[in-house]
Amino acid sequence: MTSPHCQPLVSVCIPHWQVGDMMRVCLRSLRQHSAGVELEILVVDNGSRDDSLDWLRSLPWIRLIERPGETPANWPMNVFTAWDAGAREARGRYFVTMHSDVFIKRDGWLAPFLRELARDHRAAATGAWKLELENPLYLWQKQVFGEAVSGFKRLIGRPGRSDEHKGRYPRDYCAMYTRDVLLQHNLTFCPEPGEITGGHAIARQLWAAGYATPVFPVWEMAEHLVHVTHATAAVATGSALKHSRAQQKAEARARQMLNSDWVQALRQATELDAA
Repeated sequence: MTSPHCQPLVSVCIPHWQVGDMMRVCLRSLRQHSAGVELEILVVDNGSRDDSLDWLRSLPWIRLIERPGETPANWPMNVFTAWDAGAREARGRYFVTMHSDVFIKRDGWLAPFLRELARDHRAAATGAWKLELENPLYLWQKQVFGEAVSGFKRLIGRPGRSDEHKGRYPRDYCAMYTRDVLLQHNLTFCPEPGEITGGHAIARQLWAAGYATPVFPVWEMAEHLVHVTHATAAVATGSALKHSRAQQKAEARARQMLNSDWVQALRQATELDAA
């Protein structure tokens, strides 16, 4: 998965806990669509006790960080601490956070990230707005009307969160950061009280340090990957979403995606596991 070309090394970090089926598709899709990219993949296992951990140990092309003391009771905080641990262990110039329910569809998926970070010397993070299996028009409406409301508030002197508007920071399901900035400023993906995502937590700290976090259009992300929102939590044994409506919706999305032809092909592509 490495290349002698001048493209910088990119480290992708994926937290994991007992979602082997999802992780197989995620990792195989990364390997299939990252040819010519200098990429290292770190998987941070949060105390898995099933055969998914044995499978991860068998992969010679990932760096596996095992945290056997973690339990489902620590979720979701152990997702954020997994990214913190990955950033310290990574070797790449750029650090990508990813969820195990993100599946890469085609080559070139890193291009928008690298483009945005090259455009502005102040940029230390980039990614897209929320991406999930929803109607594209609905997603567009939410973003456009959300930004319109934010603009109206500024006009009448109620700026609210300004750049911290919910659509204006890279979502951590797949976001890229300049790793040296994270380390130099001792930043963390762990949210403060009142925050719910690592993506917002890290963006807030970057803004405070004077860095920019440009986002690119959600459609550009959707061209290259899919994110089955909450699917990992839904399929994991002992999930906090058990028996909830959110779980039922997440399971339906997961089934839809896992039953698609291209995902089924990845599930069968065991040759991608080899060195």
